[in-house]
Amino acid sequence: MFTPLNFPEIKLNIREAKGQTQVFDIIRRSYVALTPEEWVRQHVIHFLKFEKKYPAGLMDIEKQISLFNTTKRVDILVRDTTLKPLLLIECKAPEVELTQTEINQLARYQITIKAPYCMLTNGMQHVVMKLKGDEVTFLKELPACTEVI
Repeated sequence: MFTPLNFPEIKLNIREAKGQTQVFDIIRRSYVALTPEEWVRQHVIHFLKFEKKYPAGLMDIEKQISLFNTTKRVDILVRDTTLKPLLLIECKAPEVELTQTEINQLARYQITIKAPYCMLTNGMQHVVMKLKGDEVTFLKELPACTEVI
């Protein structure tokens, strides 16, 4: 049904309801429409929680932010134990190529969020960055929770 992704395989609770395919989000604790972007987001959530050991209680999914007098939603925001932004993640559908346009979107969100780590993924490719002042370091992989908290 959906493209296999460049993440460990996961078991999702999927159902048909209200004329659409839905998936249970373990963070929001509710069923949401299973779009291609949501397919990627769910893989990232499971990767963060089960592989990288980020606590579910520190994750915000589709967090609403104000940006230039508009309202936007960031896909995933992970906070540290003091609830400051730690990791900002933007998810795209697998068929969306990661280009400068997507990096610019992440950068605009970062103006408000100011997280020290950012990730952009379409489920196939991942761009992970560590940010310190004006310095950007590209990382080979997302650090585990114990490495950054």
